[in-house]
Amino acid sequence: MLSENTVKSQILSLISHLPHLNIDILYLYVPEFKILHQFLEEDEIVDGYTISILETKQKRYSAGKWLFVLTNKRFHLLRNPAFSEPTHIPIEFNSIKTCSTKKGWFFGKIYLETEGETFRLIQVGKKDYSFFLPVLTPHLK
Repeated sequence: MLSENTVKSQILSLISHLPHLNIDILYLYVPEFKILHQFLEEDEIVDGYTISILETKQKRYSAGKWLFVLTNKRFHLLRNPAFSEPTHIPIEFNSIKTCSTKKGWFFGKIYLETEGETFRLIQVGKKDYSFFLPVLTPHLK
């Protein structure tokens, strides 16, 4: 497991070229960042992240915003609601059958299909979408 400070410095390096983003405000409004380090292995590096609403076909998960993180090893979906236990969904690269995106006028969508589930990440803000798309592109099938 990585330390919280290590993950925070990885996130800080990702957003360093975006002067309008403040790491402290990001951590305040996205509580999933505070627990991300608990789910990453020692040699995992955060390559990108986005925040969206999650829809699935097989299993129902809690409503609200989800943190979608891409590392050098896998995808992570995290939800950390205030009054219940966090939810973590790891998605291994080799389990992905298809990965595609769609960009609308105001929001983007990301679709991931695995053997057991279909994930739709909807209402991804345009700025987040354009920030995340370059690191996601190599995984699109």
